[in-house]
Amino acid sequence: MTLLAIIVLKPIAAKVGLTDQPNSRKKHQGEIPLIGGLTIYLSVFSMQNLIGQANAAYLAAAGLIILCGLADDFKNISFKIRLVIEIIASLIMIKWAGYEITSLDNLFGFGEIQLGAFSTLFTVFAVVGGINAFNMIDGIDGLAGSMALLIFVIFAILEALFPSSNISIPLLLIIPSVLAFLLFNLRIFGKKKASVFLGDAGSMLLGFTICWLIISTSQGQDRIISPVTALWVIAIPVLDTVCIMLRRFFEGKSMFDADRNHIHHVLIDAGFGVNQTLVIILFFSVTLTTFGLTADILFNIPAWFMFYLFISLFITYYLAVIFSSRVMKGSRHLEEKTLKEANF
Repeated sequence: MTLLAIIVLKPIAAKVGLTDQPNSRKKHQGEIPLIGGLTIYLSVFSMQNLIGQANAAYLAAAGLIILCGLADDFKNISFKIRLVIEIIASLIMIKWAGYEITSLDNLFGFGEIQLGAFSTLFTVFAVVGGINAFNMIDGIDGLAGSMALLIFVIFAILEALFPSSNISIPLLLIIPSVLAFLLFNLRIFGKKKASVFLGDAGSMLLGFTICWLIISTSQGQDRIISPVTALWVIAIPVLDTVCIMLRRFFEGKSMFDADRNHIHHVLIDAGFGVNQTLVIILFFSVTLTTFGLTADILFNIPAWFMFYLFISLFITYYLAVIFSSRVMKGSRHLEEKTLKEANF
């Protein structure tokens, strides 16, 4: 279904202008159709007869996310409009599906944290943050899709081992859809560039779906994972996004301005190719996800220890990014100076 949808929609997207054009921040060649997210959603939606009530809520909320993302792909819409749509989608998940963050477990080591009246607000904040973190990590061919696919496969395995949630059908539908999309998005089989992009619609959809999976499996008596394990599952998007926002804040810039300071940009600027960068980031993503899940499920490591360990990881990551950025800036300055002296 996804393969067919991509083949049909690619020429239509080119005609109506649903394409991504290269600029100073985007280094790809040519106009690339932004239909990845739409085709994934249409393929899952076409199997709605297999969907239960909770997952019907998912289709409704994801549909809003897709419409919002498509509008942003056609014409950049206000961040405030995107925020409102993301909040509405989060509320559908909470009020219709019944998935909500009500407990943070023993996060700080002083006993279980029950959110009570703040659970809805915190859930909305977490989902909106997760959507935008995944949207921001989508910067090179295959990265967001591959990272999402790995997370989906891991959760499918967890669902098979601990069948206590209502996520198996959506996972079995979305995994092959994302896999089919990646055939057009990855630089494989001799391809030098992607022929289809996720677009904001796709990266937002994948981010929302991952948030849905994490919340539905980390809350309640039948939970599979601890809430803090969610940080390890989406460690790379979280680390990258928070680090970027902090850097923009300290530099006096808007935290929502686009730039080329993300981890994938840093690695590419350091001389790694697109596929090399992809493999490096996916390696660390799988490593951190596996570590978090293993520590939680197999060894039952206390939530507070895993939380403080993650904070230590963030501090290390932030300092490493700042250091590498300064080194590369110094290197570029030295190259420019040497070139000027040579020309002189």
